[in-house]
Amino acid sequence: MYCPNCRCEFVGWSRRCPVCETPLVKAPPAPLQTTGEPIAYEALVGLVKENGGKKSVEVSTTDVGREHRWSFLYFGYGFAWAKGMQGVLDSVSVALRTTEVGMDKKRGFPYRGYRFAWAKGMAGHIGGNQVTLTATEVVMEKESDFPYQGFGYAWMKTMSGTCGQQLIVELRTTDAGRDKRTRFLYRGYGFAWASKGILTLTLNQQV
Repeated sequence: MYCPNCRCEFVGWSRRCPVCETPLVKAPPAPLQTTGEPIAYEALVGLVKENGGKKSVEVSTTDVGREHRWSFLYFGYGFAWAKGMQGVLDSVSVALRTTEVGMDKKRGFPYRGYRFAWAKGMAGHIGGNQVTLTATEVVMEKESDFPYQGFGYAWMKTMSGTCGQQLIVELRTTDAGRDKRTRFLYRGYGFAWASKGILTLTLNQQV
């Protein structure tokens, strides 16, 4: 189910968005439209060269995936990750989608459960030129409430990849969204995701 307001997917919810209380719908939201234009790869490389071999653009998360699970008797687990990010680089559109989600879990004495999810792999385009990214650094944090609730938060801190043979790409998170929910009796669900970032293109000096 999806929230048309938050543009988030909620697995395990069926009625209202746990964040904004908007009624959930079955159909995913349409991708946000950007004003960017396509650009030839040679022109994109030239744009980076003109800027001293490095060019950056701000990107923002447009879709967030959410899921919660629980284990008998006391463990509640929340997952969240950035599903899509977009930006505009000098009228060139940047669009990324998560292709792989990383997950991990921890337990704390006696009943606290912590689970983590993050965008492990992303793919998309910069002005129509394909880019692929893989997470290289992940932030994981734990929080607990007396007596039994545990909240796990995780998001990708950095990703690296390529755009063609001449451009190295790095995505660094600059801001993370965070939310937590509780459910009777002892279950706590923690959610976190990369909400904003800086995408940097650098000329590959080895080519």
